[in-house]
Amino acid sequence: MSETRRTVVFATLAGVISLGLYYLAAVVRGPDVEFIQWNPVHAAVLTGFGVAGGAAWGARRSLESWKTPEVILVANLALVFGLLFVGWGFVWALVEPLNALLPGVRDLAYGFWFLAGIVAAYIVRKPGAALAAETLAALAEFLAGGQWGITLLISGIVQGALAEVVFAAFAYRNFRGWVLAVAGAAAGVGSLVVDVFFWYAGLAPAVLGVMLVARLISGALLAGGLGKVIGDGLVRAGALGSFAISRERKESKSA
Repeated sequence: MSETRRTVVFATLAGVISLGLYYLAAVVRGPDVEFIQWNPVHAAVLTGFGVAGGAAWGARRSLESWKTPEVILVANLALVFGLLFVGWGFVWALVEPLNALLPGVRDLAYGFWFLAGIVAAYIVRKPGAALAAETLAALAEFLAGGQWGITLLISGIVQGALAEVVFAAFAYRNFRGWVLAVAGAAAGVGSLVVDVFFWYAGLAPAVLGVMLVARLISGALLAGGLGKVIGDGLVRAGALGSFAISRERKESKSA
């Protein structure tokens, strides 16, 4: 399959999945279950995010070089983070009083939900890692009883897609700390777009502005910064000897 054709296929597939999940949540399950309603504009934007992530995933030839251990690692990371995401829901509830100080500032804790995609991409360093890990983590969170239902999957796709686009912009060759921070911040932008569509359309612009700034900071620090710490810690522990993050460090030291 040519690179152009592969890009189109993956972009279309991711867009269709995004649209399908939104339709399932808003129409099939309906507002009585998911508390959201169908909106054509929302459907178009969410589909666009899916298309962007899918295109980034399919645009690189190295997509064909995924190895079985890498697939297994991303799946395992997604499962672990999905369960951690469920637990983070309790932390999210505990920090709610922060909004009494400044409405929207609680979102400084939001970036933890972007960790799966950042850590997976940092370790594997191949197209699709961020999108796949974030989506599968959202699926694991949903299956484990995550309180936000199927909308978790839509958020996972959008967050992973925005992070994926950042890594694609650097041709999957630059994974410095600041790139991870930008990818985490991008996931934060995507998460807020989804949440405004689903939950926050009636909030004042000033509050949404605070939430945006908080998610940019949280995505950069909690996802980008903590994601780098986790990846580096696993390397030092000797757990990632066969993965790109370790190979590239060995090559840089020997150069």
